[in-house]
Amino acid sequence: MPKRGGRLRNWKPNDHFEHDDRSHSNNTRRVSFKTNTNKGKNKFRSWNDASQLLLDGDIDMGASGGQGPNRKGFRTRGGRLGSPAPRPAARKKFIAGLLPWYQVIIPYGAKHEKDVILRVLLSYLSPDVFIPHYYKINGNAAVFYVDDVKIAEKLFYADRKIVMSDGFKLVVIVRNSVPNVVIDDSMKEKMKLAMAKRYNAATKALDLTKFHADPDLCDIFCALFRPMIMLAAIDIIAENIPDLEALNLNDNKLHGIEHLKIMCPKLKNLKILYLGDNRIPFLGSMDPLKPLPLVELYLKGNPMVKRFSDHDIYVSDVRKKFPKLVRLDGVDLPPAIGFDVSDEVSLPPNKQWFLIDQGGQTLVRDFLTQYFAIYDSDSRQPLLEAYDETAMLSMASTYLTGDMRNAPENKLNAYISKSRNIMRITERESRRRYLKIGKLQVVSFLSDLPKTKHDLLGFAVDLPVFTPGMIVLTMNGVFRETNVNGNPTRAFHRTFVIVPNSNGGFSITNDMLFVTNTTREQESKAFSSGTPDQPIVPQPAQVVQAPVVPTPQPALHDDNQRMMLNMLGQQTGMNEHWSINCLQETGWDYQRALFIFNQLQSEGKIPAEAFVK
Repeated sequence: MPKRGGRLRNWKPNDHFEHDDRSHSNNTRRVSFKTNTNKGKNKFRSWNDASQLLLDGDIDMGASGGQGPNRKGFRTRGGRLGSPAPRPAARKKFIAGLLPWYQVIIPYGAKHEKDVILRVLLSYLSPDVFIPHYYKINGNAAVFYVDDVKIAEKLFYADRKIVMSDGFKLVVIVRNSVPNVVIDDSMKEKMKLAMAKRYNAATKALDLTKFHADPDLCDIFCALFRPMIMLAAIDIIAENIPDLEALNLNDNKLHGIEHLKIMCPKLKNLKILYLGDNRIPFLGSMDPLKPLPLVELYLKGNPMVKRFSDHDIYVSDVRKKFPKLVRLDGVDLPPAIGFDVSDEVSLPPNKQWFLIDQGGQTLVRDFLTQYFAIYDSDSRQPLLEAYDETAMLSMASTYLTGDMRNAPENKLNAYISKSRNIMRITERESRRRYLKIGKLQVVSFLSDLPKTKHDLLGFAVDLPVFTPGMIVLTMNGVFRETNVNGNPTRAFHRTFVIVPNSNGGFSITNDMLFVTNTTREQESKAFSSGTPDQPIVPQPAQVVQAPVVPTPQPALHDDNQRMMLNMLGQQTGMNEHWSINCLQETGWDYQRALFIFNQLQSEGKIPAEAFVK
């Protein structure tokens, strides 16, 4: 038995106290006034000094008065008795740990039954209650764990405030600590049995709420906030219920959930996930779960939710990560605005061109053939006839991201110096200067650009607007510079806005050009002999000619044809025979018929007798 002035050796988990000098016995302790012969060499230490009870590697919670490891023992001045007592040590405060679990040690707790210890603690903490996890006797001490920081704090301050039936005050030591665990086959089998009773086969739902508190797991530490335990649980789920659709992980002290990304490939059918009342700090922590096709999510009770002062912003940000959500935190969400399609719907095949009206196909072919034949020639001056008097043109150019600009063939100096990139040119006068207005400025500007040869067969063309009053034509493609060393290949995007002119024809009123370097794929396919889809300009188009001599026309079949015939006659001035002829040639497509009439009229190909009524 240690002497009163001696030191208590460090307490190990399997150690026990040989003698409890606090217990009553028939032999009363003798009081001695003998002078201390140790001359102050030994410090007085309480049997209840918490520093003697801390295990290696555990976190000191800042014990209450007398429990700290730096507590100095009482010693009189010069080692003599009778000197004034030192000032009492300041009472230390409870410091919450980083982990959500706390170990509670009751020295000499083995003297009392488990129910007695827990009853006096619950009585002291009333009305609060707690669940003692993994209660056991270790030597002469009772040890258990709690998973609530508020309960841990109250137990911390309960030290020496509870008087037991033997008259001694109960010592309570609280420290931030997590039970040790070894995941073996025996533990996995117990986890599997606990999950089996929590699984609802009818709804394919598994409820793992507060899994560590399951009565069937009372003898093992099975907290899902430990990544190794969570991963073991996911493996069990994937092996036994791979078609799981709903999983409840509420109240499991989850913090970092990066490791939960393993659920995405293993639980592909998971649509409902509950993560409420955990410790997830930020919404960004949910990114590993984005591949899951979730339709319902519960996050209430996590610190991340409190970070949003505006609930609408919170809902919006969650929906950005999980666009298929229809229910969040137990509340139905309004229908999302989007263009999402079901997984079973196959997208239409990729096409090289799109025409809002097939009647414009002939016009598009003619325009592209004629325009780029002149553009790729030695002189671009004939393009003056293609532009309106007040036409405008702007050109922008930039390099591709990650492009090797130092390569001579990739330099875009001829375009960058004239680029009207409004993201970089912010001064109003400069923007105006780079905008070419009037057909003389437009054609002069185009004439100064490098000579080219366009790959007409590789054009991707869209015709989004086709009306008698306006045509919008956009295209992507590649061209080769013919007067530059190495004949570099460039990629371009161009938009033309075309309107009728006073001569019965059409003119370009707006031209927007963008030039950059080609990608490797574009360069490898440039000027190839064929394309997978029918090209918009496979060959020079044939102009639809109006017949020279009118032929007998069949009777009209419905009121709609009669109405189109009257409208075309009023707008063109042609007689009924020629109007019917024009409509029949275009398959009774009024817009196409009017368009072709204007084109042929501008070329002088409609005879005078077509206007004789």
